[in-house]
Amino acid sequence: LTNKDGSLLTSISPNLSGDIKSGNESFITPPASSIDLKSNLLCRRDFFIRLDKKIIRLSDNHSDLLEAGFLYHKIIKKFQGLQVEMINFIPYDLDIDIMWVRIINRSRKTKKLTPTSFMPLYGRSAENIRDHRHVSSLLNRIELHSYGLLLKPTMVFDENGHFLNDKTYFSFSFQDRFRPPLGQFPSLEYYIGKGDLLKPDALLKEVKPLTRAFDFLQGKETLASFRFKTEMLKPGEKKDYIIFTGMFSSSRNSQAKTLKFLKSLNSPEKVGLKLEKTKEYWQNYLKAIEFDFKDPDLNNWLLWVKFQPLLRKLFGCSFLPHFDYGKGGRGWRDLWQDALSLLITEPKKAKDLIIQSFKGVRIDGSNATIITSNGGFLSDRNKINRIWCDHGVWPYISLRLYLNRTGDTSLLLKEIHYFQDHLKSRAKVKDPGFLSQDFVMRTKNKSIYKGSILEHVLLELLTPFFNVGKHNIIKLENADWNDGLDMAAKNGESVAFSFLYADHLRDICFFLEQLKKKNKKIPLLQEIAILFDSLEKPIDYNNYKEKIKVLDRYYKATASLSGRKKYFYIDNLIYDLRKKSSHMFLWLRKKEWLNEGFFNGYYDNISRRVEGRNQQGMRMMLSSQVFSIMSAVATDKQVKKIWASITKYLQDKELGGFRLNTDFGSTYLNLGRAFGFSYGDKENGAFFNHMNVMLSFALLSQEFVAEGHKVFESIYNMSVSKKAKIYPLIPEYFNSQGQGLYLYLTGSASWYIYTLVEQILGLKFNLGNIVLAPKLQSENFRKNSIEFKFRFCQKNLHISYFKLGKNKGPLRVEKVFFNDKPLISFGKDFMIAGKDIKNYPGSKIHIKAYLR
Repeated sequence: LTNKDGSLLTSISPNLSGDIKSGNESFITPPASSIDLKSNLLCRRDFFIRLDKKIIRLSDNHSDLLEAGFLYHKIIKKFQGLQVEMINFIPYDLDIDIMWVRIINRSRKTKKLTPTSFMPLYGRSAENIRDHRHVSSLLNRIELHSYGLLLKPTMVFDENGHFLNDKTYFSFSFQDRFRPPLGQFPSLEYYIGKGDLLKPDALLKEVKPLTRAFDFLQGKETLASFRFKTEMLKPGEKKDYIIFTGMFSSSRNSQAKTLKFLKSLNSPEKVGLKLEKTKEYWQNYLKAIEFDFKDPDLNNWLLWVKFQPLLRKLFGCSFLPHFDYGKGGRGWRDLWQDALSLLITEPKKAKDLIIQSFKGVRIDGSNATIITSNGGFLSDRNKINRIWCDHGVWPYISLRLYLNRTGDTSLLLKEIHYFQDHLKSRAKVKDPGFLSQDFVMRTKNKSIYKGSILEHVLLELLTPFFNVGKHNIIKLENADWNDGLDMAAKNGESVAFSFLYADHLRDICFFLEQLKKKNKKIPLLQEIAILFDSLEKPIDYNNYKEKIKVLDRYYKATASLSGRKKYFYIDNLIYDLRKKSSHMFLWLRKKEWLNEGFFNGYYDNISRRVEGRNQQGMRMMLSSQVFSIMSAVATDKQVKKIWASITKYLQDKELGGFRLNTDFGSTYLNLGRAFGFSYGDKENGAFFNHMNVMLSFALLSQEFVAEGHKVFESIYNMSVSKKAKIYPLIPEYFNSQGQGLYLYLTGSASWYIYTLVEQILGLKFNLGNIVLAPKLQSENFRKNSIEFKFRFCQKNLHISYFKLGKNKGPLRVEKVFFNDKPLISFGKDFMIAGKDIKNYPGSKIHIKAYLR
């Protein structure tokens, strides 16, 4: 649960466990990891009802009706003639977590009940859960009000330097029409007494709730536990209990603003109206692109998948129970893949995101790895000096989609600054004297240097080309997409990502050709000429030592940047880039294809080839094959053999999904931590959805339609299976039992929508135009049509695909109508000019395509 700007972030599960926070330093309730969800009563929003002499805990019993919506969570329980509805949500425009409990007497007898709420208030950093948990609680100061309590710790406990706390955590409650609770149990100690959390004195003995804060409450673990009036609930009668939880800064304006919000929600009717407004807000957000496969289950599931990229944007890579690492912010790779989905639904926002994000590139072609919530950059969340070799790949994929979506190639020439920190030469050198506070690259004359976005992209593609190991393959560095391959920094090499760099060096030439129509020459950093070696001092690309020497020359030349620029003929740049790409294509096809029928993807830290048959059996990794196909390095003949190997070694015949790798054994200290994980979990042999959806994309992009659909559908089938045990979404991975783990915060969702739109529904963008080239099969049609809607050029486009005849397998488009006007095909594709859409006088356009 969260609001529109992610200023309050919460998690909740069917037993009401989870946590509430605004950031890593401001957990309002105790941080919850996955193990806490079922084992830790302090990580629950709870509610108790004394019914006659029996105490009923509402977080117990999972055989209830659960309704999860955008973005609210509702549980309905029925027992002893009572119906209890519990709704949790955060208003889309407020920083308040709301728990609304409604008790209805459905019996024919009057019921005597006494309600008590339970919500631990933690009020400090996640670090203090283990680091000085007790000592930091001594800083707690509690102030009671008739409607609730305020917790304001005196200081923030940090042994690097303690400082005054400016945050106040609160929980307020009322019954029915703004009637305050009878009193409170403001500390865990007072609530428990001589019992424990399962049998607390506050519930089992006649402990009086307090109405003012006594000295003995200070310096204790704080609790928001409200005792409400005992009621004689008549048949058909209902009672409402509403609890607000949140935080504000110490300024008077913040406190006054919070109290104003609370007064604006001082009745169940007002809370109900805010809930409906919140539902409406998120439903409107989801209308940016709509799918209708004439299958309610699939349609509804796709709504949740569309929602996931926004949730990761707001949550970063932290703050959900399985994501119990990091301190907030998104990773570099995550940032760019989230942009894929944004580019389809919100291209204007995506443009700003792209421009801002390229400011995280260093002059050595590497980049910052963490993007903070306010758009700043950090070297690494854990302050470790490390570089991932795949990071230069992802910005270009998102930039390419933007350029094709909009036709705005002028963006390539926009000048922005570079990121600079204490790391140089792709983290091989550390600058102990680095003092910059703004992390902006400056010249030797202390002036800020700016280069074009094109220059940033070129540096990210060119430096890896020269940064190779003994096998003339791009160095793995501290890992690639698979973060678990993190123990081969010295000699490891990534064939997998060499495939994509080879493709991108060639592909970017298409956009350079577009720029050439207006400018024959463009300005670039003077020192970048070293990396365009074929224009001045050509080297032998088959000799890895010569490549490394070129890169070292570039590092030395940019150690103290001149800031001067040089004009380059675009034709010369294209010549050099294509020469590099051609070399890589030929090298990879010749050197890394295995007799076993697939590509090797890695070399380990002692320079051994990783994949293929050895004494332990067959070693195969899915990412090696995915990127060989996606890049088109693999020929059609090779793709057929790769698919046969994938289905033989990596497909699970029972669950239907595709594993990330075969079982390498218990450890592989010369490659990475992944192989210490149990086989079938996380990066070691799990059904990793991010890579699976990229496999589907790769196969479809190379016209292996049936194979691509088989992978694509396996993700949906595993997600909705009872074995998954999850809400509707794509998890990061499924384990060997088919259970979904690491929910919501995964790049799989962006790639799933991207693949669905561009490959399956065939809505391709080409320099501001639309090309319809669907890769649909007869089996995709639940009925005789598939429809989707989205906005393009300020128009509402409604695209309908109609199936003709009863053919099985892949279908081809026979004819297309633009508002009943037939379109002319270009080969097997149909293009709709962006200018025709812009100039159309109406606001709605209906495109109908007929397939057979």
